Amino acid sequence: MKQLNYKFVIKYILPGLFLAFCLAIPGFTSGYMLRVLNIALITYLCVLSLYVILGMCGQNSFAQAGLWGVGAYMAANFVMKMGAPPLAALLLSSLGTAVFAFVLGFAFFRLRQYYFTFASVGLMAILNGLFMNWNEVTGGALGITNIPSFSIGGAIIKSEPGNFYVIFFICLAAFFLMKVLFNSALGRSFMAIRDNEIAANCLGVNSLLTKSIAFGISGALCGAAGALYAFLAGYLSYQTFTFQQSTMYLIMIMLGGTMSPSGALIGTLIISLLQEWVRPLQNYMQFIYGAGIMILMIVQPEGIFGGGKAIYDKYLKHSKTARTEAD
Repeated sequence: MKQLNYKFVIKYILPGLFLAFCLAIPGFTSGYMLRVLNIALITYLCVLSLYVILGMCGQNSFAQAGLWGVGAYMAANFVMKMGAPPLAALLLSSLGTAVFAFVLGFAFFRLRQYYFTFASVGLMAILNGLFMNWNEVTGGALGITNIPSFSIGGAIIKSEPGNFYVIFFICLAAFFLMKVLFNSALGRSFMAIRDNEIAANCLGVNSLLTKSIAFGISGALCGAAGALYAFLAGYLSYQTFTFQQSTMYLIMIMLGGTMSPSGALIGTLIISLLQEWVRPLQNYMQFIYGAGIMILMIVQPEGIFGGGKAIYDKYLKHSKTARTEAD
């Protein structure tokens, strides 16, 4: 009975309290910190895209910041050149980036193991070069300015609290969609490829198509993040969508843990808030990140969430054993 109570608390009570806390954040947080949290939540969508392609499918990609940029520039062009409503631009950018990533997946996933990772590095370099030089679409080195704020119907959302709620609920929807994906037949195909691609092929899984779908889903998340960033920032520059940013996403997912969307959230929040809390040490942040990841991979390779889950499962097992012996 006590074990059931623990599970009830972990599964329902704690998430409910966390949701209530998140909804109350704008009431006691400054505008500056809300902007930091808004950027962190947008970053979470990109890190969540790594959860799909790396955590579920076992394929590492350094192109996520590039896909983020594709979504951002798509949204800006849909709104400013085609007159699309921001909500439609958000959906079209997510879909467009998903199709872009899916098509590229068919070419890239013919490469095996770490060769795909190298190809994603090349893709990131190409996309950043396009962002810097394709003046007609990206504004070139000057970027795109005066992007309208997000709006739903006739309601224009300019305030930080308003943006927070929009971004938060989109992230919440993405989180639950990833939970559904994890428990679906497609999700099990992803994980079969991650665990043993040869065995998955023998069981009838089309690994090329399945990995391309995973890359497409990760592209959809990055596209949504890009559109939200364009509406929030109002300005896009090629200097934002860099290889270093893709590396940061990898650090975040490894820190939080690749086994759950919750791990992606933990890693994103820790790194995003750490950058604000230790601003005097900005010149040493890369050293801190590198040393921290090395130590974590040695001590707890499954990340913070994986380590916490292991401790929790061990505690439940110990409690069950103690009750059995007492009986």
